[in-house]
Amino acid sequence: MHKVLFVSDDWTRKRELKGALLDAGLSLAQVSTAALLKEDFAPPAAELIVADLERVQVEVPKLCHLLRREPPLKDLPLILLVPEEQLGGLEFAWGIEDYLTLPVSPARLARRLAFILWRLHRIELKNGFISGGLVVDFERYEVHVHGAPADLTYKEFELLKFLVLNAGKAFTREALLSKVWGYDYYGGTRTVDVHIRRLRSKLETGGSVYLETVRNVGYKFVQPSA
Repeated sequence: MHKVLFVSDDWTRKRELKGALLDAGLSLAQVSTAALLKEDFAPPAAELIVADLERVQVEVPKLCHLLRREPPLKDLPLILLVPEEQLGGLEFAWGIEDYLTLPVSPARLARRLAFILWRLHRIELKNGFISGGLVVDFERYEVHVHGAPADLTYKEFELLKFLVLNAGKAFTREALLSKVWGYDYYGGTRTVDVHIRRLRSKLETGGSVYLETVRNVGYKFVQPSA
């Protein structure tokens, strides 16, 4: 479960946002600016920080400094929730990764954090790819699902690699035959269906969905929901 440090002095008005993040499968550590100011403040384990600037009790530059002075927090992505009237005073030099303007819908905040976490944990595509419990090592031709090795054939791996490198883009069965099997392959499009079915049985455990069927088109690789 991904862990988020949520800093706010306005918890009553942020109850809906908190609920959406919990529903998205995130673990929240709630902190006020008063806690950050204490000398004995011990930062909880986290993977990113969300700081709510509405009714915040300290100046924004100081808030960012308080977060960045803590060694466990200094390199974590910092996302600010900013009232519109404060937008003109933001400085990315304070160590801000991103911001969202308040009011923000709970769904939009959950999607933005899910994307940032995905970007944070992925491997560079020239070497491999990671998403949720799926790890694909392009150099070693290895695939792991939730830490366990997946036994893929050469063509299954090549098909997965092609779809991963073009994540989100739908391909027809004919296009996949051409790109993965080559122009000189004379097999039918059913070959693609068989390989997709085998990949799903090996990869999509625990409710994750990576290979999506696009009606009247073909298949595409998708990021699993948070």
